[in-house]
Amino acid sequence: MRSERSFAAPVKFFALLCAMLGVFLVKNILFTTVLAIFCFVYVGFQRNYRLMASCGAFYLLLSLLLCAIRFYGYHTVIISEFLVLFFWSSMVMLMLFWDLFMTPPGELSSFLSSIHMPTGVILGLMVIFRFFPTMKAELKAVGLSMKNRGLTSVKQFTGHPLASFEYVLVPLLLRILQIADQLAVSAVARGAERPGVRKSYYETTMHMRDWCFLALWGIVTAAVLCVGGVKI
Repeated sequence: MRSERSFAAPVKFFALLCAMLGVFLVKNILFTTVLAIFCFVYVGFQRNYRLMASCGAFYLLLSLLLCAIRFYGYHTVIISEFLVLFFWSSMVMLMLFWDLFMTPPGELSSFLSSIHMPTGVILGLMVIFRFFPTMKAELKAVGLSMKNRGLTSVKQFTGHPLASFEYVLVPLLLRILQIADQLAVSAVARGAERPGVRKSYYETTMHMRDWCFLALWGIVTAAVLCVGGVKI
């Protein structure tokens, strides 16, 4: 079962869809700020304060850069002004993508099965959603293994850069192959190839606050598009 403070999977998918429509269709890009503020409120209701703090600091930094570029003629050196504007306007989508990534895979697959999405599409999405957290855990394990063998010193990296790169790449690739085999066996064991209606341990239940935020995302996005204008 999902955490009581987390929203249901349909709300998360609908929120991401609304954010994508608002960001890509609004004519006045400044109105994406409204979506971003509401997104912070949405994440705050789930008590995901770590995501709020990290994305909030990044969003504030991008806002300051945009103000410096717009009013003081500042020119960035590392990245272009276009990328600064792109990431600033897309922050709401990045937050909602990450929130969706953190949802238990069983809950996501249960919801996708309930709307009769093909099994191949569901399995592909599950692999994509779990790729980054899995790679993070594997890289951490490889780093700890190298540290135990004394291969993480500055002298090692500067003196033998190619060998250090090999020490990271080879075990990581081997773990990726092992995980791929395990996923294939797990999918077959759980009846991925079985035709017909599939059941799940997870239930897609919608509470009152889920319905409220489902409606609020639609209202806020429609208001942003009405006031900010639509590109098409």
